[in-house]
Amino acid sequence: MDRKPLGEIRNARDNNQSTAAAQGPWQSAQPSSSVQVQSGSQDGSAQRRERHNRLERDRRRRIRVCCDELNLLVPFCTIDTDKATTLQWTTAFLKYIQERHGDSLKQEFETVFCGKTGRRLKIGRPDSCVMCPAQENRTAMETK
Repeated sequence: MDRKPLGEIRNARDNNQSTAAAQGPWQSAQPSSSVQVQSGSQDGSAQRRERHNRLERDRRRRIRVCCDELNLLVPFCTIDTDKATTLQWTTAFLKYIQERHGDSLKQEFETVFCGKTGRRLKIGRPDSCVMCPAQENRTAMETK
């Protein structure tokens, strides 16, 4: 479907109205194909809107679940702590950990978790490790 400038759309509608007026009030104007296309695009837009709303609900749910988990893990946070305060305490806590331990914990975390999926890679023994594709690429580039 070609997109038309707003001026052309208004003119087309005005032309349809003038055609209907010329036919007289006793004759009904036949629905044009553009009206049928518009109703089809309205269905498509309703589907897009519903999909967008569903994705946004899922995104907000994930944020809520993660903030609830942080409230349990971060000092000074309770179940009732709001999201902004939770994030403030989390950044303060992570900065403190980084000051105390440097980047060693960060590097260890990167070897244990996949950056793309967030899933734990090491299963069972510490020496057994399944790499995610991002880590395999990084390891291959480091050896070159």
